[in-house]
Amino acid sequence: MKHGLVFAVMAGALALASCNPNVEQTSGSGTAPLDRGEVERSDELVQPVVVGQFGPRFNACQATGQVQSLGGQAALAVRAAPFDRARQLDSITVGMRVFVCNRSHDQSWLAIVYTEAGELSATCGVSEPIGSRRAYDGPCLSGWVNSAFIQLREAR
Repeated sequence: MKHGLVFAVMAGALALASCNPNVEQTSGSGTAPLDRGEVERSDELVQPVVVGQFGPRFNACQATGQVQSLGGQAALAVRAAPFDRARQLDSITVGMRVFVCNRSHDQSWLAIVYTEAGELSATCGVSEPIGSRRAYDGPCLSGWVNSAFIQLREAR
């Protein structure tokens, strides 16, 4: 009976700690912070584009896409994270082609890699397999765009 009470108290404490925004969540070991791929820089949220999601047998980015009609907008904002309030890094225009590397959990944002010219280029290093999952740090540009304006062209 005593062990059941101790277990109940510990379970309750853990539940409360998980709801407390001031308590840092940790990985399974309990020592390292849980890595969600997000980086806070002063007051902004940055979520790098991750490539190699499916391992070393698959291309670093699994699809390509093309910017389609922007509904009256002149350009599509490329953001630092998959949120409307995230800092705008760049903009791309109708017809530009991009590598699509992953999606946000709610499917409304795409993580892309692209060139200034708007053409797909092997020099970006994402059209072939890479050794492991990592943040994109290649020579091309990267960021997050609203998925409603990208027409997927091909699965890779």
